[in-house]
Amino acid sequence: MTDTPQKTTTMNGVTINWHDDKMESVYANIGTATANREEFFLLFGTHQNWRGTMTENKEVDVDLSTRIVLNPFAAKRLAGILAGSIKAYEEQFGKIDI
Repeated sequence: MTDTPQKTTTMNGVTINWHDDKMESVYANIGTATANREEFFLLFGTHQNWRGTMTENKEVDVDLSTRIVLNPFAAKRLAGILAGSIKAYEEQFGKIDI
């Protein structure tokens, strides 16, 4: 890690130093989640469905690239962050229809 964090935030009285020098960026246009009693699994990948929407095809191949494993507490915090981010996005750019 670098000596100086790229970004610092404070949440609930705790200072978090975000270091991004080892971060990887991966594009995904599809994702899903599964869980067992102890962990949540987020699976991300891409599909090359350029001939139409996914509902028009009977079969779609997805190349999975990334699996993120979270404990239930981290998964719930992430769900709240995503819900807030989506709400802010829709307020600025309009409703996302899926």
